[in-house]
Parts: sequence; structure tokens; C-alpha cells
Amino acid sequence: MASDRPASPSVDRTLTVLETLVEAGEGLTLTALARATEIPLATCASIVYTLESRGYARRRVVGRSHFWRATTRLYEIAAPLAGETLPARSR
Repeated sequence: MASDRPASPSVDRTLTVLETLVEAGEGLTLTALARATEIPLATCASIVYTLESRGYARRRVVGRSHFWRATTRLYEIAAPLAGETLPARSR
């Protein structure tokens, strides 16, 4: 029987954060992001700071609040795949 547990929980959490940022559009505070993903705040912070340093997330400061949102970095790394057909890619 296959397990529902991800092979890499840390990768799973990172993708969850990234997907949540994409869906949020205008951005989320770190607290709202942690709450939405049900990931502990400290873990969520580590993930979002890493995403920011790698160009996948951007921070917008409004007063004392920081709002995080996804960038177009995923499009940039996927662009070379856009011209390939699915059967060619699966070889």
C-alpha cells in the first residue's frame, strides 16, 4: 500500500508555501502565510526567506507589515520547456 506521506517533507512544505503565495496574488504576511499553510511560523519564515534569496518570492513593506508574494521566476525556469512537446520531454 502506498503511503500518503511525501518522500521529502521539507520539499513538500516549500512547494505548499510557494503554491499558497501564487494563489494569494497580492501577498500575505508571514503570520497569514503560516496560518494558511498550517506550517509553523519559524519554518515558514525559513522557507520564505530562502524563496526570496533564490528569486521565487518578493517582499513588499507597507508600514510595519511585510507582504510576501510569488515572482515570475517559475516562468523563467519553465520557459525552455514551453517549446517541447510532452512525448519528447518524457523520453
